[in-house]
Amino acid sequence: MPKRVVFVSCCILFVLVCKSRAAEEAKPVELFNGKDLANWMYVSKDANSKMEDVYSVSDGILHDKGNPIGYIRTKDKYTSFKLHVEWRFPGKPGNSGVLLRVQEPDKVWPKSVECQLQSKSAGDIWVIDEFPIKVAPDRTKGRHTEKMHETNEKPLGEWNEYDITLDGGNLELKVNGLVQNTATDMEVIPGYILLQAEGAEIEFRKVTLTPLGAEKQADAEIRRLPGLEGWHIIGNGNWTYHDGIIEGQQTKAEKTYTHVVSDQRYKNLRATLMYKCPEGNSGFYFRSQPDDIGHMHGIQCEIDEKKDEGGFYESYGRNWLSLPKPEDVAKYYKPNEWNEMKVEAIGNHVTSWINGTKAAEITDDKQRMEGVCALQIHGGQDVHVMFKDIKIEDLGDSQ
Repeated sequence: MPKRVVFVSCCILFVLVCKSRAAEEAKPVELFNGKDLANWMYVSKDANSKMEDVYSVSDGILHDKGNPIGYIRTKDKYTSFKLHVEWRFPGKPGNSGVLLRVQEPDKVWPKSVECQLQSKSAGDIWVIDEFPIKVAPDRTKGRHTEKMHETNEKPLGEWNEYDITLDGGNLELKVNGLVQNTATDMEVIPGYILLQAEGAEIEFRKVTLTPLGAEKQADAEIRRLPGLEGWHIIGNGNWTYHDGIIEGQQTKAEKTYTHVVSDQRYKNLRATLMYKCPEGNSGFYFRSQPDDIGHMHGIQCEIDEKKDEGGFYESYGRNWLSLPKPEDVAKYYKPNEWNEMKVEAIGNHVTSWINGTKAAEITDDKQRMEGVCALQIHGGQDVHVMFKDIKIEDLGDSQ
């Protein structure tokens, strides 16, 4: 199993960041190329099933038999986009769906938001695995939000059009030119796009994606610290890098959070670092995702000037997943001194150690399985925190 080890460099490297010229208008991407499924991955409830048992392509049309139950998903992840899908049920009425911002692990069904394709219900929204989103309460029962209008699908055998716009946290579903549903505050995170095999034969002839926000992304300046390779800054706090130490300071007047974020993304990892927190609250994030306004979504290993050291807290999610006892923290944590943190995340199993003592351990299938690492300055507090000797082992896909 190959491993890559990433070190925080102590050499001096000045990074000059220049604004790129205005980006050209984003061009559509044919997720389904009309020829094959080279851009897609197959997942099924039946471990012995193969993609060709369910899906095939002929005459520019993607045929989905519907059984065994499962799906195909894109190999790449997407965040904000317009998605144009053309579909039909060639014989009997049936069920399927287009799932957005699909998160790992692959399973039936993964954490995501579903744009329903069931006959007579196209335009409905289904929330899977508590994916964060705000929907119309008057049309919602449990995980299901009904469409705004009566069905406007075409007769069986005729082609329908789905125009889905997902722009940041805003979602709009348009069926055959009519807006059938909207939602807001959908978690902004890269994810796969998925087409379901859900027990009925269905066909697709267009799956076209147009990225949104390309111009904003191209013109954005990436803030970096001179001499610190492989990391960048998001937020307004004051970070410096000197003598191999990453130092963050912020007053309680600044309400926003600030992070030093790894350029590299990780799945399974083993991280060690030294830290000192004279004042306030901080944390080490792993397999996490920043959103458009600088919030970091995912699990952090807690850092504080006096309490909760090494516990696991899921920001903008389920809050505390593992909270150490105060009497245990008092034994292994050294206030206002350098402390050693170790975090190991392999599959759904995550463990932390502080100064060689196990602080927290969880086995959790709902956690994010891929993302960046980040160092935090907590908003709304007087914070002073320092990090050094950061070492991250990339363990790849191994479980």
